[in-house]
Amino acid sequence: MFEKDIQHITDTVNLFEVTYKKDSFVIDEKDYPLGYTSYLAIQPDCRFMDTTVFAELRRFADSLTDDLSRDGLIEYRSRLITAIESLQEISFSSLFDLEKYKEKISFLLSEKKIYQYTEIWKFHKNGIDLSTPEKADHADDMMKAFDDFNLVLSLGRIIHQAVDDLTHYSAFVFQMTNKVAERGARSKSQLAEAFGDFLSDPHLSLIFHTDQKPFCTKASVMPVVEKADGESHIFRKVYYNHLKDFLFADLFEGYRHGHYLWQCGICDDYFFMTTAHKQLYCSTVNPKYGVPCSYVAKHPEVIDRKPKQQKKTDSPHYLLWQRRYDLIRKNKSLGRYDDAVSAKAKEYIDSCFELAQVDFEYAFTQYEKDMDMTNVYRKAMEMLNV
Repeated sequence: MFEKDIQHITDTVNLFEVTYKKDSFVIDEKDYPLGYTSYLAIQPDCRFMDTTVFAELRRFADSLTDDLSRDGLIEYRSRLITAIESLQEISFSSLFDLEKYKEKISFLLSEKKIYQYTEIWKFHKNGIDLSTPEKADHADDMMKAFDDFNLVLSLGRIIHQAVDDLTHYSAFVFQMTNKVAERGARSKSQLAEAFGDFLSDPHLSLIFHTDQKPFCTKASVMPVVEKADGESHIFRKVYYNHLKDFLFADLFEGYRHGHYLWQCGICDDYFFMTTAHKQLYCSTVNPKYGVPCSYVAKHPEVIDRKPKQQKKTDSPHYLLWQRRYDLIRKNKSLGRYDDAVSAKAKEYIDSCFELAQVDFEYAFTQYEKDMDMTNVYRKAMEMLNV
């Protein structure tokens, strides 16, 4: 009965917004490097996610269009919340404030709203009674809730489609990462060649339908002006109707900026690269040895087998540390800061670098911000109580 309206909302509702900066994107006021969705999507909890609850939610939502009742809507609310809570268990959900979506569902399916929806159902099934001014006013009130009613009926499809998009993307990223690793692609040019070969591979085309232009994205884009590093910048804000559009847009932007996944030569887990082209091992703590794999690579005595030696300078976190260290020395030599402030600034960047070696989340969401020179000297003066 409401199929056309439900499908329209499913295709057009703005699910979330993303602000794109120079080499990062922002969701819910959190900043991530371009391409970061590939790292989240390749995690085992995402690759092997049980999608049963979402398929059942879709089927239940569709059944409501034929037999809607108060009890059915209460059950639907419970299934929607359960689906969101299932999503919260996977690492990919860290991008979004899913508690906010749960609150929205609770509002859209409150007792008051459920009463309105059942009344709308009665009106459409039996006709609208406008025989008295009171009944006409009542009908008008119910029709004002009509958009929310159609949105509610579309939620099961939206969540199910988002999960389908995510699982498809996860498989795509896994195969793409293997292609990159097989070729040893590290530079932007090599990444582009590997990506081109991936799209033209007949076997992968059969799986992912890469010959049918599956990567066309639809979204609303608008300019926004924000302050960054003390200056005004024009960024673009994108409103997405489908998760798929955001995921593939981020993957392409990541590769275009030289951001990609690599597999650690010690723990075999995947880690995310942004600037280094020779890093072989991840910087997260290996539970077997109690130290990051990158440390194990520099200290082969930690394990019996000797991994291929990796230089300290191959770490992107070290490269930023080196640039900040050089600036501190330069500012000291020019007399901009005295010995005490310079020493504390050096101590502060050392502590940031050490933390970035063992805390992946910090390394990719906060490290560069903490290493901003304005922040470095501010922290140094705080340490001196100046």
